[in-house]
Amino acid sequence: MSDISTQLKSSVYLNVAKMVEEQCSELGVAASPSFVASLVELVYNQLLLLGEDLELFAGHAGRSTVNSSDVYMVTRKE
Repeated sequence: MSDISTQLKSSVYLNVAKMVEEQCSELGVAASPSFVASLVELVYNQLLLLGEDLELFAGHAGRSTVNSSDVYMVTRKE
């Protein structure tokens, strides 16, 4: 895994873990470390797919930069 991928995954882990902790605190429940790790993997992989889709839509439109119309197209894809 490249350095940027490691940094991105670490950032995703910290943010997801924080959100899980906040929700568990509000709901009075506990989340296992394996649940948090699985959720991090899911979110990270979804972000990678989103990035690929955005790049493809921008490329299809003849652009090298992603813009809001690409985000709109990704949301319509599903």
